[in-house]
Amino acid sequence: MEERLQGVRFFEFLTEEEREEFAEGSEPAVYGPGETIIEEGGDPGSLFVLTSGSVEVRKKVRGGDRLLARIDTTGGPTVVGERGLLGESGASATVRAESRVEATKIPRQTFRRMVAEGRPAAFKLSYRIARTLARRLTRLDEEVVEAIRELESRGETDLEAFRDKLITDWAV
Repeated sequence: MEERLQGVRFFEFLTEEEREEFAEGSEPAVYGPGETIIEEGGDPGSLFVLTSGSVEVRKKVRGGDRLLARIDTTGGPTVVGERGLLGESGASATVRAESRVEATKIPRQTFRRMVAEGRPAAFKLSYRIARTLARRLTRLDEEVVEAIRELESRGETDLEAFRDKLITDWAV
């Protein structure tokens, strides 16, 4: 299982031994087209290293849901669900398989146990997740400011127009 984490950029800062620690507590997961991997609003969950296939990320909005992103593994393995390891709130979006998806699942319980045991690998991963989330927050702040400027330039000050603009233009 460790070799499945070796080529993953998200884990590149870990030593081989530290990746092995995560691999020991991980489990293989396979999802068919249309199956939900992470459900928006669901309990904080696991981190998934997608090794093959593609997923879509959707966010609930008034009147339905909105496609935020399509993520595939053609450029190599990628990670979804990292926020669930650190946070206490529900998942921020739904991740659903578009095709057959193979993944390595690192359960929240495994991560939390490693933190409780004081394992450096868990703290290194926490730092990596925090940096990723900080980058996303910075990007979101910039998008909010840009949406406000655009609406103000059109003379719109309606809160509902602002909300619609954010939902329409927000991206992962």
